Amino acid sequence: MSVKGETAQIEQFIKEQVQESRSTGLVIGISGGIDSTVAAFLSVRALGKERVFGLLLPSHTTPDEDERDAMEVVRELGIEHARIPISDIIECFGRHLPKFEEGKLPKANLQARIRICLLYYFANLKNCLVCGTTDASEDFLGYYTKYGDGAADIEPLINLTKTDLKSMAKELGVPNNIIKKKPSPSLVADQSAEDELGLSYEIVDRLLGRHKLAEHKRKPPASPKN
Repeated sequence: MSVKGETAQIEQFIKEQVQESRSTGLVIGISGGIDSTVAAFLSVRALGKERVFGLLLPSHTTPDEDERDAMEVVRELGIEHARIPISDIIECFGRHLPKFEEGKLPKANLQARIRICLLYYFANLKNCLVCGTTDASEDFLGYYTKYGDGAADIEPLINLTKTDLKSMAKELGVPNNIIKKKPSPSLVADQSAEDELGLSYEIVDRLLGRHKLAEHKRKPPASPKN
C-alpha cells in the first residue's frame, strides 16, 4: 500500500461525500483506539478542524487509558468535542428490560447501539454526516455490532486492514501509545479483540490478502437529515 496515495484518496473521498450531501461536516465517536483516531486525523486534514465534531462516550467498561487517549486526540486536533458518559443511559434501559444482567452479549451490544444513537443525534443537530471507523479486517470478519459501530453514513477506512492503519497512523503522527495499543471494543471488562477472534490481526490480514480488498467500496453517505 502506498500510504501517501491512500491518504490522499481518503481525504478526497471525505471532501466529496460531505460536499455532495450538503452537510456541514462530520461527527466522529472518539474512543482512544487506532481506528477512530486515524479517521479523526484524516477528517481534519480533509475538512479542517472547524468541520469535525468529536464525541467521547465512555461507559463503566471503558479503560481509563482509552479516556485519556481520546482526550489527547481531540486536544491535539483542536476539534470541538463533547464528553457524555453513557453508563446512566445503559442502566436506564436495564431498569425496564427483563434479564438485563443475565446476558453479557446483549448488554455489550446495547452500548454500541446507544453510542450510534448519540452520534446521529448530534449529526442531525449539526447537519453533519456520521463518520464510521470500521476497517477492512473487522468488516470481512463481521467483527462489529450491527446498527452499532457498524452503522454510519460514510466508512472512509473500509479499504484499510488493521496493518494498513498502523502504517498510516505513523505517517499521520498518531501518538505511539495508540498505535501500539491492543485492539478492543471495550464493551465488557478486559476485552481483547484478538483473544475473541483467536488470531492476531497480523495473521488475519495476511489470510485476507490484498486481492480481496479490491472488492471493497467505501460506503456512500445517506442524507444528514435522516
